[in-house]
Amino acid sequence: MSNLDNFVALSALLTGFNEDIIAPTLDVDDMKSVYFSLWQAKIDAQHPQLSETILSAFAQLKSQGKSASQIGMSLLDDSRGEPFIFACRALIYLWYMGAWPTVAADNSSTSFTIVSGKAYSKALVWQVMQAHPMGDSDLHYGYWAEAPAALCNYTGNSKDDEGAQS
Repeated sequence: MSNLDNFVALSALLTGFNEDIIAPTLDVDDMKSVYFSLWQAKIDAQHPQLSETILSAFAQLKSQGKSASQIGMSLLDDSRGEPFIFACRALIYLWYMGAWPTVAADNSSTSFTIVSGKAYSKALVWQVMQAHPMGDSDLHYGYWAEAPAALCNYTGNSKDDEGAQS
């Protein structure tokens, strides 16, 4: 698998979304490539080669036949070190918020920088909330009068899988 393929699989595992949502077949926005480039550049600027280390660790755990839960727990284990864990958490934040987090040195606050208007409108948080950003909706007029679809329709997971990847 390529690093981008591993990035997509890692992103799906850490966010709990199906890979088809993270990287749809028809992907005109190509957020996976935008996020991969940004994540790699930001992480490696602070800790050279850390993005490669994370993707290699993920690929190794996956090749060992570990479950999604086991892989996630291993990647977020304290023994990996703060930079490694922050990089994984920043990836989650990036997908959910369409923004890059910056944590204060004393961990007292987190600020963020929106990646782009497209990243903001495509952020996973909108699907989790079953909502859309103001002024940007693919839903038909009057959709608000209907009951919302089940969350699994937004995450790409079956009802039985909801939360199974966390």
